[in-house]
Amino acid sequence: MKPALVRFPVVCPECGVECLTAFAIAELAASLINEDAVMLQSPCHQCTWPANANERDQIRQYLGALAAQR
Repeated sequence: MKPALVRFPVVCPECGVECLTAFAIAELAASLINEDAVMLQSPCHQCTWPANANERDQIRQYLGALAAQR
């Protein structure tokens, strides 16, 4: 069985293009709870970067919206 995913937009730090990314909900929630780095990626430039405080807050909002739907 595939893990449940959450999808949310990320903005490429190289060109500013927004695209969707997906993470397993359990892994993402654990990273946020444990204050581990959440590594984001953009497919346009193959960039990888740690989510900053604003990005982490947005991710929490997406997870909260998912929880409210269930």
